[in-house]
Amino acid sequence: MKRILLLLVLSASLSTAAAAPKNDSQKLLAAMKKATRFMYDRVSTEGGFVWNYTADLSRRWGELEAYPTMVWVEKGTPEVGQLMIDAYHATGDEFYYDMAVRSARILIRGQLPCGGWNYKFDLAGAASERRWFETIGRNAWGMGEHGHYYGNATFDDDVTASALNFLMRIYLEKNDPQFKPALDKAVGMIFESQYPVGGWPQRWPLMHDHPDADGTPDYSACITFNDDVIPNNIEILMHVAYVLGDARAMEPLVRAMNCVRTLQQGTPAAGWADQYYLDLTPAKARDFEPAAVSTVRTRDCIRLLMEFYRLTGDRKFLDGIPAALDFLRAAALDEASAAGLGRKPGKGRLLCPRFVRPGTLTPLYMHRKGLHVDNGVYYIDQNPHNVIGHYAALVVIDVDGLQRQYDSLCALPVAEATAGSPMLGKGRLELPRYHTPAIAAADPSHADAVLSSLDGEGRWIGPLNWVLVPYIGPGSADDPVPDTYEQTLGNPHNTASLVTEPVEGICLRTYIDNMATLIASLANRENR
Repeated sequence: MKRILLLLVLSASLSTAAAAPKNDSQKLLAAMKKATRFMYDRVSTEGGFVWNYTADLSRRWGELEAYPTMVWVEKGTPEVGQLMIDAYHATGDEFYYDMAVRSARILIRGQLPCGGWNYKFDLAGAASERRWFETIGRNAWGMGEHGHYYGNATFDDDVTASALNFLMRIYLEKNDPQFKPALDKAVGMIFESQYPVGGWPQRWPLMHDHPDADGTPDYSACITFNDDVIPNNIEILMHVAYVLGDARAMEPLVRAMNCVRTLQQGTPAAGWADQYYLDLTPAKARDFEPAAVSTVRTRDCIRLLMEFYRLTGDRKFLDGIPAALDFLRAAALDEASAAGLGRKPGKGRLLCPRFVRPGTLTPLYMHRKGLHVDNGVYYIDQNPHNVIGHYAALVVIDVDGLQRQYDSLCALPVAEATAGSPMLGKGRLELPRYHTPAIAAADPSHADAVLSSLDGEGRWIGPLNWVLVPYIGPGSADDPVPDTYEQTLGNPHNTASLVTEPVEGICLRTYIDNMATLIASLANRENR
């Protein structure tokens, strides 16, 4: 849902980009194909990818270190598959469609019986995957989502949504029936996993088998906003209803939109939480995610409700926004307190605690002490100093900007505010020509640099942005317990520790961004 307008304008925005350099198109096409052949033939695991690889392909990482037999769904393989369809649209070359098919087929192999996907899957089988969870996953301090083998699918981090959206797009590209059963199974999971109130759990099917150490129930069954679980599934239902033409999606879609209103909390903290128990009260999740109202989620839900109004013309979706804006202003640190933390948010922007205790304006700040999972703990208090750095405890919110958007929307005649809404029969929802956001953001004038940086093998080699220490075994509960956040970093027994020394290799994001630049250059040549 948060991307509907982006998807509608993405292909159109290319025509307004800077003029493309006068490269010979054949050079662009040759470089794109050479790089893609290398990625699929040498780097990929049967059409699947992780995030980063050493230059010799001896080690590789997704969010954590991966086995050579692993395929990362989260921010990985579906993105490359979408890029291949984009390249197919830019070039007309069936080669790219064939590569997209390879990625789709490997994702279908990793699809779970429920219809969704986990963050990754292991082609070596369940025993290999369990070994990974018991070693690398279990010792990744701060990444509790990887520390337990559930065996079910997740909506977290766009995982199931990105795979489903890619399968939908490749199916619609040629109406190829080989993709329809997997697509139908994935859409069926969206229907089946929705709670009666309209939201979704983080994981499905429900497991309830991993309660927190303090006895808190397993958070993966909570109604979840975090990482856009509800917005992503609303977007999927929009596509199912208005792109696939499946009327079954209408009632779940409306129920989900109304759920966003239902989950708003009362004053003074009239915002939204990241997740909720089934009694609709804010829920605790990972150790650094307390049961709280989130200023980040409140900002996002304000935007979401304005989008719902544009789609429906129903002013009920605007009713809670003034109270939510008041909450953000009331929760914010004053100027002196922000300055004392070395922060200057800027005009119209406020520095807010990420989390606030429900029913109050009491801030909740996240800290940790220790070195690894065997002696490390997170704790919450009201001290904004020495907070964790891997998950923002303080956030800058453009409250004045939100207010202006709300005021402008309220001032529009309803007919104008809802112009183009497929829900009101005023427009069509179509999948865009180009899906990859980096294409619209690309500067075609950089194409020469992209071409010159491709080596003779078809690689873009450079410093990797995400390299983690190898698993060497668990730490000891008797190890030192530092309480300054910086001192908790870099322990070799924490498999979530970043390597500080530069490592050269092949970065999936670099490949995507560089291909996006070349595609944008080709597209601009067409538009001139």
